[in-house]
Amino acid sequence: MTGMSEILIDQERNYYINLREFPSGEFEAVLKVVRPFFNDVDSIQACMDGCATNSAWMYPRIEREEEDAEEKAQRNHARAVRRARQNIRWLCKTMQADRLFTLTYRENQTDRDQVRADFQKFLRLVRSGWRGTDGVPDWQYVAVLEKQERGAYHIHCAVKGYQRVKFLRAAWYKALGGSGFESGSSTPGNVDVTNPDRKRWGHTGREWKSNKLASYLTKYLAKTFDSSTSEKKRYWHVRDLKSPVVQKHWLGGASMPEAIKSAWSMLDLSCGITVDCSMWISSQNDVCWIAGGSG
Repeated sequence: MTGMSEILIDQERNYYINLREFPSGEFEAVLKVVRPFFNDVDSIQACMDGCATNSAWMYPRIEREEEDAEEKAQRNHARAVRRARQNIRWLCKTMQADRLFTLTYRENQTDRDQVRADFQKFLRLVRSGWRGTDGVPDWQYVAVLEKQERGAYHIHCAVKGYQRVKFLRAAWYKALGGSGFESGSSTPGNVDVTNPDRKRWGHTGREWKSNKLASYLTKYLAKTFDSSTSEKKRYWHVRDLKSPVVQKHWLGGASMPEAIKSAWSMLDLSCGITVDCSMWISSQNDVCWIAGGSG
């Protein structure tokens, strides 16, 4: 820990990078400036010992002017939606999701708790194969609710690989109280397969790119959940699906351009960098996001 403390007070090492690598060979990295608000090694060491899993200590405390309840709620809502979008993207990339379908109701279902209960029934039926002959016990998914203008909910579900849509449709009917064999106007809902849109996503067919699929899933996230429901989960996923472990690296450089050069070299060595990498730099020039695939 002493070595890390020395790095923190070294003005030539005031940047760090958080790196996530995904099974597909893709990676995401966030480069940030370190802003320690301690001036001596002992204080830094004591804080690190007590906050080993919390990086908030790196940033100086900013006293905010008093804000009314509505402004605070809006700020917290925006932060929660941003965090949910980020986590959904990481989960889709981890799962290598490439298919998307939507569970809908025939009736105007506006009860969120009932939608959650119906989805849980659907999951049990899918995993058991309903009749116990050909279930998918390790079926993985990332699901997001969308609230339509009329107030009704439906569920977008990201999955990987070929899906038996007829079986999924029957399981959904069964979860909604039907027999599973309804047809036409007697069906209690439907399972609609959503293929990538050529104009927006640049290709046709059944397979999505994980990051594009995640963008579609989170498109209406902010509209579906207002500040009054911020305490509730905005998305669901299979329990054993975890985001990649964050790898933290300290970087040299007295400026953001120098730090980016160091980061680029490190990423090229660690992950391999392709020409189609994406990069974004904040207007304050203190955060840089880099994403791409292995070369």
